[in-house]
Amino acid sequence: MNYAQDALWWRLARPTIRDLASLLTAPPLWHTGCELPTRELLGEHGFRLLLQWDEQWQRDPKRQPEKLTRNRYALGKYAEDLLAYWFTHAPHAKLLAANLPVYNPSAEGNSTLGEIDYIVELNGTPYHLELACKYHGSATGEQMAGLNPRDTLARKQRKLQRQLALLATPQAQATLRQYNIAPEPIRSASIVRGIGFTATGELPADFPLQAWSGIWTTTLQNLPDHARYYRLGRTEYLAPARITQPETMCWQGTGILLLACSGCPTSYAHCGPRISRAVPPEAPSPRPRAVSRW
Repeated sequence: MNYAQDALWWRLARPTIRDLASLLTAPPLWHTGCELPTRELLGEHGFRLLLQWDEQWQRDPKRQPEKLTRNRYALGKYAEDLLAYWFTHAPHAKLLAANLPVYNPSAEGNSTLGEIDYIVELNGTPYHLELACKYHGSATGEQMAGLNPRDTLARKQRKLQRQLALLATPQAQATLRQYNIAPEPIRSASIVRGIGFTATGELPADFPLQAWSGIWTTTLQNLPDHARYYRLGRTEYLAPARITQPETMCWQGTGILLLACSGCPTSYAHCGPRISRAVPPEAPSPRPRAVSRW
């Protein structure tokens, strides 16, 4: 089941809750071989809790924790804090540790082997979870990279596999025991989110079938003249943007980098360049579509 297309998702209005819902329900951008099932992450009453928070925070914005405010820091840190909040407050979850560094005592300077994103219990099962949110592209889908050309998708994939294997090291197990956490029953799993961009908007066959995709372009001439766009902040990439027509703009004459998306489940806005195409909520697409100049 593609939980990101669930009808309840469409009722969420608060941007922070929509960001959290995307982290919980979006399909993975690539396969790691140990993806955490969405049903485990969301829990039996997950949507009900999201709707409750959405209503409460819309009615009284002061109830939303300040730490979960967009634009306070980088996208990765914002996403990590959203999931930490979920693991702390969702009834089926119990957060045991977060951002836990694993040191290598034998190395000079007491360097780290890595950092464990989360140790959490979900429905009584202990997990070591690693989160990755990436918005990468290339014309063909090969050698995808972010706005920084050295930030390649292949490099992130290799790094994530090392992070997932970290729990098997003696150093990581010793670190967990220092916090009275038994490492033996813990399962390692990934939470991978993001969008892949190609010239056609279609991802290569080795990507998951339901992975979100967008169109990569090097010229504004490929953009439709009638399309309108919305400027995205750097921490607004996670979830579909809910915007009104007056908030949008035409791309002609702006001289800025563009990103346009439509689809899942209203208008989608993503990745690096700061613009999203506005699409009426009544015209959803089964997969996001994006246009980006990199």
